[in-house]
Amino acid sequence: MISLEGVGARIIFRRGVATLAPPVPAQPGWFAARYSVVSPGTELRHLLATASGDDHAAGYMTVVDSPDGEQRLTPVPHGAAAEPDDHRALPIPQATRPEHVAVARFQVMAALGLCRWASYYRAPEPVVVVGGGPVALGCVLELKRRGVARVVGVTRHPQPAAAALPDVTMLDEAPGAATQSFVIDCTGRSARALALVAPGGFLGLLGTPADEGDLSSAVVHRRGAAVVGMHELAGHSDQARQAAFETVLRWVTTTVDVDAVPDWFTRIPGERAGSFYAALASGRRPTAAFVILEWS
Repeated sequence: MISLEGVGARIIFRRGVATLAPPVPAQPGWFAARYSVVSPGTELRHLLATASGDDHAAGYMTVVDSPDGEQRLTPVPHGAAAEPDDHRALPIPQATRPEHVAVARFQVMAALGLCRWASYYRAPEPVVVVGGGPVALGCVLELKRRGVARVVGVTRHPQPAAAALPDVTMLDEAPGAATQSFVIDCTGRSARALALVAPGGFLGLLGTPADEGDLSSAVVHRRGAAVVGMHELAGHSDQARQAAFETVLRWVTTTVDVDAVPDWFTRIPGERAGSFYAALASGRRPTAAFVILEWS
């Protein structure tokens, strides 16, 4: 069964395949969808789970129009309308480009997750970010916004977007087992990231772990590592999230020249998303860090 929150969703995961649903007129007073931001890792897990499980509405980051001309980023499925009084919505100033919204949406995950990070980090130590997708890129950007001088990205992505950023070193292999003081995992495969952490070091979990048993408590204990969960909803009020998003979005719009990094973005008409999800399910992750589905 599809949850009530999925009513109006334009893409449904069913038996391991993404199917396009017909548009559903918005209820009176509700806000219609303009575009959605894709989270490839999370959505792939949901898609694959439907092969033997219940159907699932795709997505949870949709930008909707409000009558006053302002847009809102709301946690509803791709293409769905949103309630006007959704307390979880993040306001977006008029004329903000969708590319900037996509960047800020992933960067704010790191901004909120890093709230506990300040008490651990010691400059000028480098921070190692594991991953090459949008969560990792958002994390690298947030570290740079916070003034971290040395960031090392570790990914086998053939064209990592973070390589375009100044003072960021990209590696396709880990810099050495148990040698890094500060590591942030953005992949959900936390055991591989823990292997990099030096004795007494720090491991941040920004990517959602795929398996609760992935991280060995024995290794954490023997290494004396500090492991901090960095989920964006953990311990943050709606007001704190809105304030963080406003701050990050303002920084992104003045710092990130989206026209200078066109390879970071892919915009797809929502009605043609089937081929995108078919490729995702077959193991072909998008080259672009940020995928935007547009709704007519």
